[in-house]
Amino acid sequence: MSNQISSEVDVASSETLQHERLTAYQLAVELDLLVVHVCKRAARGHGWLLDQVQRAAGSTVLNLVEANGRTGADRTQHLKIARGSALEADAALGLLGHRGLIKADERARAHALTLRVVKMLAGLMRASS
Repeated sequence: MSNQISSEVDVASSETLQHERLTAYQLAVELDLLVVHVCKRAARGHGWLLDQVQRAAGSTVLNLVEANGRTGADRTQHLKIARGSALEADAALGLLGHRGLIKADERARAHALTLRVVKMLAGLMRASS
C-alpha cells in the first residue's frame, strides 16, 4: 500500500495547476521571493513596513490564483485586488529604499517585475470582460 501512495504522489507532482502556467503568476511568485529575501536581512525597527510589503506581495499571488478559479465579475474583482496589491508592494519597496533596506539593483528588479505583473493583470482583466 505504501508503494501505491508513493507512485500516486509522483504522478501528481508532475502535473501542474492551471494558474502555474500563467506568466503573471510566475512573475508574481518571483516578486514575492525577492520581497522575502529583502525582508529576511532587513534591520530591526521596521517591522510594520516589512510586514506590509510581505502581505502585499503575498496578496498579489493569492488573489491572482483565486481569480483564476473564478468567472465573470468575481474573476475581474480578484484581478483588481491582485493589481492593487502589486502596486502596494511596489510602493512599500520604495519606502524600504528610502530607509536603505533594499539594494538599488533589487529595487530595480522588483519594480520591473511589478510593471510586468500589473500589465499582465490588466490584460487578464480585459480578457475577462
